Order: sequence, then structure tokens, then C-alpha cells
Amino acid sequence: LLASGMALQQHDAFGAGAGEECRLLEEAHRAETTAAARRAPAWRAAAALMVAAVAFVALASALASKKAPASALRTDAVVALNEDKNAQEQVREDPGGPPLKNNVLATCPNCTQRHNLLMRDPDAAKGSYQSDGAIEVDWFGKTETKYFNGASVVEDGKGIVVTMAPFEKVFLMNKAVRTSKEFGDFAVLQLMGNSISVEVNMGNPGAGCGCNVAFYLVSMPSETRLGDHYCDANCVGGHCCSEFDLIEMNVHALKVSSHRCWDYKHPPHTSTPIACDHGGLPAAGFGNGKSDFGPGDGFTIDSQRPFTFEMEFPVENGVLTGRVALRQGDKEVTGSAENLDFMKAPLSDGMALVVDAWHSQDLTWLDGSVCHRPERCNMKDTVFSKMKLRSLGGGPAPTPAPAPTPPPTPPPPFGCPGQSFCGCDWTKRWGCQWDDGTECSCRCCCERRWGQCRWRH
Repeated sequence: LLASGMALQQHDAFGAGAGEECRLLEEAHRAETTAAARRAPAWRAAAALMVAAVAFVALASALASKKAPASALRTDAVVALNEDKNAQEQVREDPGGPPLKNNVLATCPNCTQRHNLLMRDPDAAKGSYQSDGAIEVDWFGKTETKYFNGASVVEDGKGIVVTMAPFEKVFLMNKAVRTSKEFGDFAVLQLMGNSISVEVNMGNPGAGCGCNVAFYLVSMPSETRLGDHYCDANCVGGHCCSEFDLIEMNVHALKVSSHRCWDYKHPPHTSTPIACDHGGLPAAGFGNGKSDFGPGDGFTIDSQRPFTFEMEFPVENGVLTGRVALRQGDKEVTGSAENLDFMKAPLSDGMALVVDAWHSQDLTWLDGSVCHRPERCNMKDTVFSKMKLRSLGGGPAPTPAPAPTPPPTPPPPFGCPGQSFCGCDWTKRWGCQWDDGTECSCRCCCERRWGQCRWRH
């Protein structure tokens, strides 16, 4: 008994594997104390208990006098959040996620969606992983290189893998940076009057109940100097902005929805939480109990096989609308949104493309006709590839990386120049949101812009 007590006193509780060894010593000492008390007369049992008490008091003193190394007690980590290492933020390791290694997971209070911070060691993962995330995109008829920095690149440089674990959130960028406070660094999508398509492969069995694979637009960057400059209509990370969910899906359901922030301004800008539609307005929905989308041959679109998603944003009779199509071989299902005028400004200025995948025990707003709480995500990966943007025709072609709109030029003293030889019928369909600096852009739209034109004669 005395030997076991002294062993406890002398043991270094903070050495390698100390926690387990200390626990075993404590159990052995406790067992020896109990056995001695049972087999000895009362006075011997009392003496044994006194010796045990002395041993444990000595142990407590020894432990109190030691200072635990930081590696033994670490619960928080400070990580760099942007390329130039100027901003830092303290984040807590996610108790429900993978250990804090290459990817750092951050949770926000009262949020169901987590967002990813920069990787500490971009070269730690090999294989198909590419630190710069360079992919080829069909950008309005031209093959251009864009970047999902931090993502695994597949399909001969035309696609990326989206993982549930470790959690990732990646942004489409014009250069090999993870994020930026500069609007022009994002490969923003100006989709008013244009369309976007992408090939989706969830595989078999694919992301199931409780999983949400998201391919969506937000008005990044937020108006902040810290963090990853992320924002969305649910204010994840504390910053709010307009959002358009092109795809939120698993193998049982696919949903398209819009989230307006009525105080929208050209990025960088942060909306107030009360100004944003957190729940969103459904634009189109597939599956979730319907036969048009789901896992297996019994559905029109078999979600466990590759399919193409396309959404067009035409302006019809001056109203922005949306048309969605899912295609697989010779099969097609469609949906539409009749009025998206409240998203005209963000979709005209350009929105950042975000791809991530997350999970929850309650995604019944997405798949509730098929799945039931508590849901258990199977954590399967998804591949997005062969992204293509094209113009629907009739309006000025967007630039790949538009700079923030410059302050308007004061109206000319002579007023608007008039239409003259310019054919201006295109303005009835596409409006006058863009000023490309040409003579006809000014002649056709001068009055609608209150006499403000970039062109001068």
C-alpha cells in the first residue's frame, strides 16, 4: 500500500502518456487500500487509510507545484486568416469534428453552418490536392483559369472535390488566394442576362439524409478587415449580405432559393441582420418525395449518377426571371422563378461563388418528406466539374472581374445626346444597368441614368 502511494507521488503526470498511467496508478492504489482495509483489524485499516491520505496529499502538492506544458493543456489555437498574415482570430476546436490539424474549423454561436479558415500547411496533403486550386472554366466562350484555392482538383483540372470531413468552404477567385478583402480578387458571376451550368456527381450512395452540398452565390467580400471576409443572408460568421442558393442538395432533394437583403450596396458591404431574408424564397425544388429527382433508376434524374445543373437568368419584359434545368442523358426536369427583380442589383454587380458541404441532424427543410430527425449524414464527397458561363444574348457581355463601379460622371451641360442612329430596342429587354462607355450605350440610356454617361462626344 505504501509503495503504491509513493509511486503515485513520484509519477510525472505531465509526461508522455501521463494521463493513462496516472489513472491506472490511482485505480491500483484505490484497490490496494480497499483490500487492506477488508483483511486487516480495525486499527491496521485506520493506519492504512492514514498512509493513503498522506500519499494523496503529497501527490496533490506535487501536481500543484508543476506547470503543465502548453501542448498538454491547449484548447485554443490562433491561426492566420489572410494571405498577408495581418489579421488573426482565436478559434475553438470543434468538439464534434475532426482533430485540429491541417484544417481549422470554426463555429459561430447559434449557427448551423460552419465556415472554414485558412489551412495552416497547404503542402501537408498530397495526391490530387493542389494548393492553388487552379481549374479551367468556360468563361463566356473562353477557357480561363480560375482558382478554388485549397480544394482538391480532379477531372483533368476541370473540377473539384467537395468534402464533408474535413469541412471546407472555398471561393472562386481570379488569383491563387484563399480569400480577399478586395472585390476584384473574386471571380464574381454577373448572371443577369446570362446562365451558369455545372456537372454534378454525388456518386453511389452519395450524400444522404442530413447532408447539404451547397453551390451558391453571396455578395462578398463583407465590409470587415478580419476573418475570411465571408458573409451570407444568415449572417454566418457575424456578417450579413445577399445570397442566392443555386444548389442545396443531397441525393434525396435539390433546392434553389434566394435571400434578399434590402439594404444591399455594392461590395464590400455588410448588411444589417434585420434587412436580410434568413429563410429565403424558394425558386425551384426537385425530389423530396417527388419522382423527378432521387437515388436510383426509378427517378427521372438519378441523383447517384452524374447530371448537369443549369440556371438561366433572362430579363423578360423588364423583369428578371430564373429558369432551372437538370439534365441526364436524354432526360430533363425543369423549374422556374417568375420574378427575381429584388436580386437584380447583386446579380448585375456580380456575386462570389462559394462551394461547401455541411451536415445537421435536422435538414427537414430540404429533405423532410423522405428523411426524419435526427438525421445522420454519411459524410460522402461530391464532385463539381465543367463549369460554364454563357450570355443569353441581347445585352453587354460582363467582364470577368469587374472593379467596383466608379462614381458617376456629372451630367453633361448640354443634356442627353438623343438616340440618333442607335437602335435601342435592346434596352427594353436588358435595361440600362451596364454602362460600357460606348456611344450607343449613352444615347440609349442617358435619360434612364439621369444624364450620366461615360461616353462624351
